[in-house]
Order: sequence, then structure tokens, then C-alpha cells
Amino acid sequence: MDLLNRSDIQSLVASEADGIHVSLMLPTHRFGSGIQADQVQWKNLVHGAEAVLLEEMRRPDVEALLAPARELLNNNLAWQYMSDGLAMFLTPAGSQMVRIPASLPTLAAVGEHFVTGPLMRLLSGDAHFLLLAISQGSVRLMDGSRHTVRQIELDDVPTSLRDVVEPSGRSDSMARSLTAGRGGRAVFYGHGVGADEAKKDDVMRFFREVEAGLREVLAGQTAPLVLVGLEQNVSAYRELNTYSEVLDEAVLRSPDELSADELHQVAWPLVEGRLRADRTRLISRFHDLKGTGGQVSSDVDAVSDAAEQGRVETLFIRSDPWCWERVEDGGDPPVVRLGTDDRFAVCEEVESAARHTLAYGGMVHATSQEVVADSELAAILRY
Repeated sequence: MDLLNRSDIQSLVASEADGIHVSLMLPTHRFGSGIQADQVQWKNLVHGAEAVLLEEMRRPDVEALLAPARELLNNNLAWQYMSDGLAMFLTPAGSQMVRIPASLPTLAAVGEHFVTGPLMRLLSGDAHFLLLAISQGSVRLMDGSRHTVRQIELDDVPTSLRDVVEPSGRSDSMARSLTAGRGGRAVFYGHGVGADEAKKDDVMRFFREVEAGLREVLAGQTAPLVLVGLEQNVSAYRELNTYSEVLDEAVLRSPDELSADELHQVAWPLVEGRLRADRTRLISRFHDLKGTGGQVSSDVDAVSDAAEQGRVETLFIRSDPWCWERVEDGGDPPVVRLGTDDRFAVCEEVESAARHTLAYGGMVHATSQEVVADSELAAILRY
């Protein structure tokens, strides 16, 4: 699973690579017959992008540019490990693939910059969250959406107490001897208060190392995070936690026997309430300001200009379906040469507004709830 943060998306937005930029996006399936259909759709997107590129580039250059996309097409194993959305960004200088737990439009776009607006729902959308299932035997960080969660690989984070304190032997009649995994020290748990304190110290040491590792993983994230674990473990982790978006409420039960689907089932009600409250607060603020003559707008041209000038504080863009999906295109997936197709002009303005809002430190909020009728976007302005 790929965990994107604001700086990752800003890097795509600010790409200064020479030459053509190609953006390929697709909603994907995690399992079932939909996987094969996804591969067919990906093939169609790559073929469509190729046709557009051949109008202005030599075939060898086009083949080199699209090579990573074709390699993915033929990698059947990779398609078994998709999430809900797939995006690939290609330039002559290189490529980047991301899988996210949120739906993306089906789109191939060719131009002087990447299409990144749909990714911004990960920063402040109304259906994205993180989940940390924590126990002394297992640590799982998951990226979630309204429907599913998927585990994120934790390469430099201890995922069980044994990673920090490993057992080296045991005497059933007395106690068990433990040897630290990474610290290299030996400890002995006997009986009584002293042994309890030693065990508690090791547990806190474990959680301290977990928090330190997750601090790097979560750097730049803004999604709400829900904790799942026994009360004593959740409380211990809260004492050390530095991530600002951890929910006050938690699921207080052992996560060890819960599957990913079961974790989503118990966590989503808590997360949904937080996301709904955030969405309602932002949209209510927009309408309150509008009702008092405040600095708001839902005019696409005006908002796009304001974003370019750095005046947008909060930008709302419609999702599910995205602008790109609402443009009629004969049923075929949209293949767009940016700047040349009037059918997608409004979509490009929305994309431009999102890019500039992010670049100037504003918030882009992708929401399936309509903020203003018949408008692709709305904005709260700084001035």
C-alpha cells in the first residue's frame, strides 16, 4: 500500500521535468473478476495515450515513455495487490505509480503537467482515514476508505514486543528469560512487583519505538487515525503519541483476531462521525460566509483566478463522480490532450485551482456532497 502525504502530491504538482507529462488513472478492484477487467481498462488507457503522443512524438520515444505502464499491464501478480484506485505519472525522466484506498476517475491525460486533483482527497477528503491496530504481539497500520482498509508495510517499525525483547528461554516453575532483539540486553521476569515493573518498562519501550517509527511514516499526513487495541495498550500508546489527528474515541478490544474487514467494520462508525463533522463544519462555514457577504465564490473562473493568486483558503471540488467522468465521451475512457479539448475545459480549470491552492498552502477538500448546485467547485477565500 502506498501512503501519500502533502509533500508527495506537491512534488507531482511542481514537477519540472522536461517534456510531456502523462497521467493515467483508474478505479481498481482488490479481488474477483474485476481484476481482469481492470487490466483491460488499463490497456485501453495506455493505447489511448499512445495515440495522442504519436501525434507529436517519435514512436521510439513514445514506447520508452509508456514502458512502465506496459510493464504493469503484463504483471499479473501486481494486479492481485491493488487498492481502490491506481495512478501512474510518467515523463521522459521517470515514472511513479501509486495505489490509494479511494476511487479515481478513469482517465489518460497528456500535457505539460500532471493531473493530480483526484489524489488530493487523501489530504482532506470526506472518506479517507488511517487505522492503527496495536497490541504487544502485533502492530498494523492501515489506510482506509468508506468501504475498505488495506495494510501499509512497516519496514522500520517494530511490529511486536518480540522485535524489541526476544524470548531466549523459559522455566515454567520460575519465570521466563527474555533477551532484547535490537537493544541486545537480557532481562529476567520473576515474580512480584519488581517483575511487573520490568515487564511494564519493556512494553513502554516497545511502544516508544513503535511511535518513533510511525512518526516518520505519518509525517505530512492529515487524515484522522483511529486506534484499535486493549485499553491498557491504547492508553500507553496515547501517552507517547505525537500524531495530531488521533481520534479521542478508540475501539477498545484486542485486534489480534480481527481481519482487515472486521477492523474496518468496528472502526468506520467512529471515523465516519469525525469525517461527517469536519465536512459539515466546512460546508456550513462556506454558506455562513456566503449569507453575510463574506469572501466565498463558486464561479469556476473566479475561483481559478483566486487560486492562481494564492487567495484560496479552502477549495471544495466535487467527487464521485469526478468532473472528468461526467463529460460524455461515447462510453470510452477519457483520453485528454490538456489545453486542446473544450469538453474538458472546466475540468482543467478545477485541476488548476486545486494545484494552485495546494501550492499556496490552502486546503483542497474533495467531497461527494454538493456544496453549490451546478458548480464543480466552491471556495472560501483568504481575502
